[in-house]
Formats: sequence, C-alpha cells, structure tokens
Amino acid sequence: MRSILPSLAACVAAGLVGSASPAGEQVCGTVADAFVAEELGLRREWIVQVPFNTSATRLEHVTVADGIVIATAGDGSLHGIAAPVARADDVEARVGQPAPGTVLWSHFPSGGDGGLRPAAVGSGIVVIAGDFAVLGIDLLTGSTLWREPLPSPAVAAAVISSDWVYVPIEGGRLMRYAVNPYREPGVQKVLGKKDASGTSATDTQKRLAVSRTTGTKVPPLQLSTHGSVAFAPLTLKEGVLWCTTDGLLTWLNPAQPEWVRSEFTLGKPPAGRPLILDSNGGTSIFIASNTGPSGSDVIRIDLLPSGMVFAWQQPLDDAVAGGGTRSGDMILVPLATGGLAALAAADGKRLWTHPRQVQLLAVTSKRLWCIDDMGRLATLDPADGRRLEQFCLAPFRVPVVNDTTDRLILASPGGVVASLAPRGGE
Repeated sequence: MRSILPSLAACVAAGLVGSASPAGEQVCGTVADAFVAEELGLRREWIVQVPFNTSATRLEHVTVADGIVIATAGDGSLHGIAAPVARADDVEARVGQPAPGTVLWSHFPSGGDGGLRPAAVGSGIVVIAGDFAVLGIDLLTGSTLWREPLPSPAVAAAVISSDWVYVPIEGGRLMRYAVNPYREPGVQKVLGKKDASGTSATDTQKRLAVSRTTGTKVPPLQLSTHGSVAFAPLTLKEGVLWCTTDGLLTWLNPAQPEWVRSEFTLGKPPAGRPLILDSNGGTSIFIASNTGPSGSDVIRIDLLPSGMVFAWQQPLDDAVAGGGTRSGDMILVPLATGGLAALAAADGKRLWTHPRQVQLLAVTSKRLWCIDDMGRLATLDPADGRRLEQFCLAPFRVPVVNDTTDRLILASPGGVVASLAPRGGE
C-alpha cells in the first residue's frame, strides 16, 4: 500500500500537529493536509470546523451545490459553507464575496418539523423537507423565508426547479410549492431599480421575486405520481423528473400553453436514481433496472420535443446498486457486488469493469475518488479502472458524494470539512 506522509516539521509548520479540531481530530498526514494534497496534484481550497456541539451530536450528511456546501448534523442543524468554484490562478478574492470555506450561517429547525431529509439548493434558496413541514431558507443568511405544512411525511429530499419546489410524500403524491409563495407586491429593487442607498437588486433577490405580483399567497398543488416515488426527484429543463418504485419514469414539463406530462415505462423497478446529461445540444436520461440477482439493463432515453424516446439498452452480467455518474464520455455504474462498470454514453458499449468494492465519491479528469472495501480513500484511473493509489481516510469517515463539481469534499463526524481541487492539468 502506498503511504504518503509529510515530515513532522512540515506538519508543525502547517499548524496541524498538536492543534486538533474541537472534535479532537487531526488532519496532518491525511489527504486534507495541504502538503499531502500537493503531492497528489490537488490544492486544498479550504478547511473549516462546522460550528455545532460536537459533544452532543455528529455530522451526518453533506450536500454539495453550486457555490455552497450544506453540512447537516444529527441534531437537525444546517450549516452553509461558501464554496465558489475558482480556478487555480484565481488568487484574488471577489470583491464583496465571502472567502471560500467561510461558514455563512447556521440554521436550527424547529423540533416540530420531524425528521428532515437532505437539503435541496436552488437559486437563492435552500429547501428542507421533513415529516410534517417543508421549509425555505435564504441561501445567503440561513433565515427562514417560509414554512409550509405537509399532508404526509416526505419520502425523499425535495427538488427545486425554476420557480417551484417539489416534495414527494407518502401515498404516491408530489407536493408543489412556489419558491416564493407569498407573492408580495414588487419593490423597487426587484424591478431592477436602485433603492435610496443606490444599491440594486442582487441575483438572489431577483430570483426570489420572479413570481411576485400584487395578490395573495400561491397555494400548494398536490399531484399524483401514479405510484410510490423511488428516489428524490430531479430537475429536468424547467420541469421535474421522477421514477416510481415499479419503474414508471415521469417528466412533468411546463410547456406552453400548459403543463405536459411525459411517461416512459421501464417494465421493472429502477436500480438507482436517473442520471441526466446534456451534451451536443441534447438531453439524455440514463437509468438501470435489475433483471435478477445477477443481471441488469442500463437504458438511455433521449429527450425530444415529442417526449422521452428510447435510445439504447445495455445488459450487464451483474445487478446494479445505485445511480450512475458521468466521467467525460462515460457512464459509471455501481454494481451490486461492489464493483464499478464504465459504459460509453454514446452507444452503451462496456469499456471496463473494476471488480473490487468501491464507493464513488468524486470525478476529476485523471482520477476517480472512491472509498474502498477497507475503508480507505482510493483512486482509480478513469481510462481503464485500474487502482492508482490508496490513503488513510481517518478521520474523514462521512462519505460525501459530489456529482456537481470536480472537487473532492472530505468530512469527519466531528464536523471538519475540507475541499480539494484539481491543480494544474489534473
């Protein structure tokens, strides 16, 4: 096993030895150590201790979104961390913007909301669905914008698409709420004018005010999903995509002059969440269904003006266990035996298989970052699936799957979160 450890003197210089986090965790010698990251062709963008009571609870989930990372602790608290994606040569901080790794806010939901699902992030808003309510939180401040009761507990995380929030609930139903349900009278900032101080509207303010008109609150709308929703819905174009546990894939498209509902039947239960890819001006959906304990089909569906159209089907000699991930022109599919299969997105051709158990975390141009069967951080070559390196993961034992950016995000139960970016030609 390859081992990379910086010298003790280097660790002291970095201020990492003898200065554990409040949770009693050290990062010296791990991949989050700036010196170790450098040897791996990475640069540590930021590292931060999330401010929650580490003696009473632990970090449980991390959501990676465009420009922000949301850390969720076991007590239900959410913590927004500024995470703008900058280039390696972008050394000057943007004027008026918080430094990367800054904890922007901490939000403590009411105990009356019940168990909470992972956060959904949209333009200017964070949405959390629970057993009894769904909450809209300001992306920049963490303050509560609105709270709406749910008729039944949410069965998965919400999704934000355009001006709408969708929450799958028990009983085969989907609740739709307005991003800004209160439709207050427009203000001068919202209308693009400057206020008395000469300040114009921010992108967040404009986004939250898109649907504002003089009138009353927009009521929620309850939709039938024609079955129990298997996974959290996804944003597709200006609409929303979901799949039921029996394999009915549905796209609700806000086409003009009215909404259009397009459906595609897999014929079998889905094996993982759909993967949506935009390329060459078109949009495709990749989803797998298991044909038995040792077999599956990966299906590509293209999005056309007429709706969802079958493109190809690739059988695999192993069951699939989860949704796919993109790496360049490949689709990476997790297998039930723990391995990973790579298929060509264009025609479904099987390119390679990694036979050993791994959990894929993040994708960069030269490495696939995984957790292996020994609980170590491992890297695979995206060209052929060969194992490249392996490293000690402790204390970063909270798996963070990032399919939004090319950053490797590490998190510990004690609330230490770090972002590592590819350096140079990585």
